[in-house]
Amino acid sequence: MFNFHEYRWLDLKLEAKTLFKLALPILFAQLALTGLGVVDTLMSGAVGVVDLAAIGLGSSIMLPIFIMGTGILLAITPIVGKARGKEQKNASLIQHLLQGLWISLPIGLISLLLMSNMQWLLNLLELSPQLYQLTEDYLYFVAFGMPAIALYQAMRFYWEGLGKTLPTMWISFFALILNIPLNAIFIYGFGPFEAMGAAGCGVATSLVMWSMLLIGFSYILKTQILPDVKNTNQQRQHHICWRPKWQGGCRDILKIGVPNAFALLFEVGLFMFIALFIAPLGATVIAGHQIAISVTSLLFMIPLSLGMAVTVRVSQAHGEHSLQNLVTVLRTALLFSILAGLILAIVTFVFKDYIIGFYTDSTEVYAVAISLIILASVYQLFDSIQVTAAGCLRGFHDTHFTMWVTLVSYWLVGLGVGYLLTFTDWIVPAMGVDGFWIGIVLGLIISAILLSWRLHQTFHRIQPTLLTSNG
Repeated sequence: MFNFHEYRWLDLKLEAKTLFKLALPILFAQLALTGLGVVDTLMSGAVGVVDLAAIGLGSSIMLPIFIMGTGILLAITPIVGKARGKEQKNASLIQHLLQGLWISLPIGLISLLLMSNMQWLLNLLELSPQLYQLTEDYLYFVAFGMPAIALYQAMRFYWEGLGKTLPTMWISFFALILNIPLNAIFIYGFGPFEAMGAAGCGVATSLVMWSMLLIGFSYILKTQILPDVKNTNQQRQHHICWRPKWQGGCRDILKIGVPNAFALLFEVGLFMFIALFIAPLGATVIAGHQIAISVTSLLFMIPLSLGMAVTVRVSQAHGEHSLQNLVTVLRTALLFSILAGLILAIVTFVFKDYIIGFYTDSTEVYAVAISLIILASVYQLFDSIQVTAAGCLRGFHDTHFTMWVTLVSYWLVGLGVGYLLTFTDWIVPAMGVDGFWIGIVLGLIISAILLSWRLHQTFHRIQPTLLTSNG
């Protein structure tokens, strides 16, 4: 039997270098994409409070729709990674891309239809006429960019499955830079274009999405598709099916992607519902909570990027049927996640005063935010471990268990226990917003334990197969 404790430190060092090269561009790309929202907020805020509120509300409505599409298409990465690890022919790799593009078409069109017909939801919110109209216009214009971003995501997750993450970073930086002049033109007005306020921000966002698609498509054609197709035809390799294919195509993506999408939605939904529940606690509490959310969302980009990079490496190692490589990848991923979690926890706790001071000078808001930041520092390690474990499982094409874990740990524990601690005296005297954050800590601890256990079980389940393959 293979001894899990026997591995070479040189292999570990090389794997750490590879993982770092994959994760760093993804991190910069995620930060750039996050910066798009920051730019929209800053530039729309200069117009007026109502425009700012419209973009905030519209973004909140758009997020679940965007998350579902992204989660489904993210399945392309481990599928391509495993195929690449098996050293499949060019035609097989192209086949995964084509099926991903076919899946992205209905995702983009459904997203467009949903977002351009949100009047029923806005009617339920009892908004002022001006806010209602601006939010509806913002969603309407952004909706036309959803098919483009869905197609782009399919291509992005394809080349990331091949281990190429730099294109994602450069395209994201380009989108961030382009977003600024487009916002200026359509929000404030320029030349023949009249000022549109929040609606103009929607136009700019849609144009940015289409620009990302065009650049991504150009990259695919120039560096990946045409050379492979030409080579495939010359060597008369496998036939390429250009039509949608259910078995061995769309079905495989949906089988992995749908549970993955719900797992992401459960996580995002937790923080959205907490924001709604604490609304009666007052503006000070909401402000302190928002500071903590802003800080932790930014910090989360680090373990998230690691988890996405780990998916690539695990899927490739699994496809190679190399037990030694797989052990090295998993060990390196675990060490990286622990190191990242500990560093984030220490930085958050040590610099908590400076962090909060950057956001506000209100003593009341500071008093709320400081306790939440301390709780956030507590869960950084567990958050890093659970998102890395989920990335490893995604590399093994295992997303169903992650979906159920996120449902239980985030909603039953995080939201359920958090609600009891915040508003009731059933467990302890009502704690206010701190209760929800204690619920988040408990939920992430449970998630980290369960996903780590699942990863351990999955490894030992496939280990005999890998040993047989290695002969």
